[in-house]
Formats: sequence, structure tokens, C-alpha cells
Amino acid sequence: MGSIRIPNFPAFCSPHFDLRCNTHCRSISLSSEKWALSGSLSLDAEEEARLPGARLGLLAALCFPTCDAGQLLAITKWLIVLTHWTDRPRSLYADEEIFDPIWAKSFRPATRRDWQKRFQRHLAAFRLGRAITARDAADGIVPDLESHISTLRDACGVEMLLDLISYADGLNIPPQVFEHPTLQRLRRDAADIIAWATDIAAYAQHPHTSNLVTVVMTERRYTAQGAVHFAGNMVKDTMCNFLENEALVPVFGDWDEDVRAYINGLRHCIIGYVHWLYETDRFFGETGEDVRSSGWVFVS
Repeated sequence: MGSIRIPNFPAFCSPHFDLRCNTHCRSISLSSEKWALSGSLSLDAEEEARLPGARLGLLAALCFPTCDAGQLLAITKWLIVLTHWTDRPRSLYADEEIFDPIWAKSFRPATRRDWQKRFQRHLAAFRLGRAITARDAADGIVPDLESHISTLRDACGVEMLLDLISYADGLNIPPQVFEHPTLQRLRRDAADIIAWATDIAAYAQHPHTSNLVTVVMTERRYTAQGAVHFAGNMVKDTMCNFLENEALVPVFGDWDEDVRAYINGLRHCIIGYVHWLYETDRFFGETGEDVRSSGWVFVS
């Protein structure tokens, strides 16, 4: 189908974001892959072959650079489960119990009750979002842009990823602070940056799937390159919104230190995720570095 040029997402973050990597990255990557291949997830042969190249341990280490080894292992296991559910939609319900040990042993004991309710709500929304996406694909429906953006936030799992900031950093932010409008705008910005950048990257391998590029092409009658440019500007503009909203965050008294740590966590997730897009083989195969430097990617 030819080639398109995608934006340099890490460049959008420069010089405002600092990329860091957890020192436990290598050991946890090996441990988590060993766990996944032990039979706990019932991966098929294709999933087993793809697992090392996905580099989910690196994703966890880039998004959560300050947590300890135990927390990083739990987060990486969760990312492996999430990827399993994404790649094999039927497993989302058939293999629902595979998340239970991670939840019971790691997430639940270390978090507030309101956090647990929020995470479970986002997990339910993820299931619904995946179902809507699968239904639209089966029926050949391309949603409108507003609907796609709303569904994508749930269907890609980014809300749960951002929830894990509080777990990874041991934060104690009460609901009345967490729900402050400025913090909610910051979180929405972070979620959209990650979700949209991922959709743009995914278009090269799945051009017929109703992702952001396809939706923009259909709604605005753009070419693929025009739609990528439009979607890339959405990411860039939202990055600017994030920085503007960050400057508006008020002081939260006793909770100010945890709020600042939470905002730093959002920053780590943004910069870590957009760098990982080029490190994993899920989007660009073995050409990630070439795509990062040139932007050009072949559309299959």
C-alpha cells in the first residue's frame, strides 16, 4: 500500500520530559517472561514467539522508573496479561482469572479502597471498549472521531496504566484531591497522548482497523498521510495542553508532595510509552530505529 511518514513522538516531549529507566528492567523482563511462558496464561505458540519482542518489561521500566523490583514485576505481569487480552479478545472473559493473583497479592494490599474501585471500573470499561471495537470491526463500521476517542481511552487500557502510578509510587491521594478539575485534565491529556500515538503507530500494520488514522480519513476525507499529519497534530497540541495545565496545578497542602509525584508519574508514562513504541516490534517490527530517525514506515 506504500509508505507514510509518522511524527517523531519523542521529539514532541523534548526538552520538557526526562526519559528514565528502572534499574531492575533486565532482571524483571526475564522473570516476567519466564512467568508468562510457564503456562500461567495459556499462551499459544504465536503469542510465545512474540513475547520477547514486545519488550513489555521495558515498557514497565520506562513508565515506572522509580518503583522497586516487586512492584515492577507485578506491573509487567499486568502488562503481559493486558496484551494477552488485547491480542486474543475471547481470552478477556475466558481467562479472566489469570489477573486474580496479581490483584490479590500485589495491587489490592498496597492501595486505597477508592483506588481499587477506580481500577476495577477502568477494567470493566476496558472490556466494554474492546467489545465495542470488535463489534464495529465485524460490522465494518468506522465510528465518528468523537466516539472513537471516547472508546479508545477505555479500549487501549491506558486508564489502568495511569492508575498504576499510585501503586508504583505508594501515593495516598484522597478522592477530593484526585478529582480536582486540573488534575483530571492532566490525566486526560496524558491518556490521549498515549492512546493517539499508539493508534498512529498501529496503523502501519493494521490500516483497515478503525483506529484514529482510519477514522480521520473517513470523516474528513483525508489521504492516509493527511490523516496521519492531522492526528499527529492532535498529539502535539495535547502535549502543549498538558504543559499548560501542569502550570495551573494549585498547592494541595498535606497532599502536595503526593500530587507532585503523581504528575511526575504522568510524565514518566508519556515519555516512556512514546519511546517504547519504537523499541517494541509490535508496531514497526525490526525497523523501529529507522522509523524513529526518518519517520517513514511501510503500510502493509
